[in-house]
Amino acid sequence: MQALNKTNLLRFITFGIDKGLVKAATGNSWKAAVSKILETYGPEDDLSAIDVVTEVRMFNNRNPSALSPDSLKTYQGRLVIALNEFKKYQDDPTKYKGISARVPSAKSQDKPKKKQADTYEPAMPMNSNSSLEVIDVQAKPAQSASAVSAGSLVMPFPLRPSFLAQIVIPRDMNREEAARLCSFITSLGQDL
Repeated sequence: MQALNKTNLLRFITFGIDKGLVKAATGNSWKAAVSKILETYGPEDDLSAIDVVTEVRMFNNRNPSALSPDSLKTYQGRLVIALNEFKKYQDDPTKYKGISARVPSAKSQDKPKKKQADTYEPAMPMNSNSSLEVIDVQAKPAQSASAVSAGSLVMPFPLRPSFLAQIVIPRDMNREEAARLCSFITSLGQDL
């Protein structure tokens, strides 16, 4: 069984394209998502425990105007599918069928078309109980003191194994503001 890292994931996608298990355009879009969203990971870094939602948000924080919110959501879905397909293949290569479009039979052409069986709705991001939401920090100018704006960073923080806390801070936050924020968060804690 191969380790789940960028090198093996990209090799798997290339293998899928070469063997007709995935359409070339689809496979290449997966490669783009892997390369772009996971740009900070080295070729051999372990990807088995990544949180895709967090990785997308961190990519957006590093590159706030690189992708639109719709593109971020698309890349997120592609990355989830690529990771899931790699894991399916690793679980049992002899049963892996890929997701390439099937050629319809003569019988099926007479029937009204339904949603294809291999059309994917991405599963929830791996290792995340958070909802699939991408925050558009450039959609609207700040209308109140609490609005997310282009000058904001959305910072996820894994507070517990099953809870991802988030905080929105200004990109240019200074130490005094950070200390005030820490005091505020400390006041929220409850000793049980």
